[in-house]
Amino acid sequence: MTPMLRPLALAAIALASAAPALAQSNPGMTSRGQPVHIMKDSAADRVVRVVYQRELSFVRIELREPGAALNQHPFPVSADALRALLARVQLPGEKEALWNAQELDEIAPPLASALAQASAEQDVSFATAGQHGLLGPLAPKLTTTARIFRSDGQLQLIVGLVRQDIGSAFRGSGVLGPIEVGKRAAPVDSGTQLGIAPEFGRLQRGDWVVLRLDAAAPAAVPPLPAAPAVPAAPAAGWGAP
Repeated sequence: MTPMLRPLALAAIALASAAPALAQSNPGMTSRGQPVHIMKDSAADRVVRVVYQRELSFVRIELREPGAALNQHPFPVSADALRALLARVQLPGEKEALWNAQELDEIAPPLASALAQASAEQDVSFATAGQHGLLGPLAPKLTTTARIFRSDGQLQLIVGLVRQDIGSAFRGSGVLGPIEVGKRAAPVDSGTQLGIAPEFGRLQRGDWVVLRLDAAAPAAVPPLPAAPAVPAAPAAGWGAP
């Protein structure tokens, strides 16, 4: 093996061996072929199954946090219904949705699958990587993470990292820091402040949104197309048909 290829090969081996434990796949090569060091997040040892992973995006099922009450799982929900719920979560300062359309399109199907598979003893956690801001396709991919579970008849969403540029930091240093998801006990970032309209949910904490399941119904299932001279059928109920 040539000297130029050896650092790249070692980096690929390190990332491949770490991916199952960390529920994330190869985040890309470092800029100068540095040795790769991937740090575990605090929930990595509780991961039961990785449902989806791609670069810095993942969906995983993990044992619920120590001391947490049992969840109301499994929770069958359609990807469209889940996408509609997540689209309501906002960053109040920027007055925009937390996740863009591309992130929601990517993550909603595996996330719905994970919620349908999880047991009462398990949570679902996920990460997305999306481009935001005026640079469009030239913007770096920013990572947002969350924990999601159903309890008290509603969907609980606890956000961890909010639009962090983890990928650029990794490529420059070779170190991938812990990708922490939301926690019941305390915010991952005390400065996180989310927003949601009252008709769609409420804030339990700055980083914790309680999503109303009935609020997904109108946006989740489009009405049937109207036949000539026949009114369109009303929209079906939320979730899977």
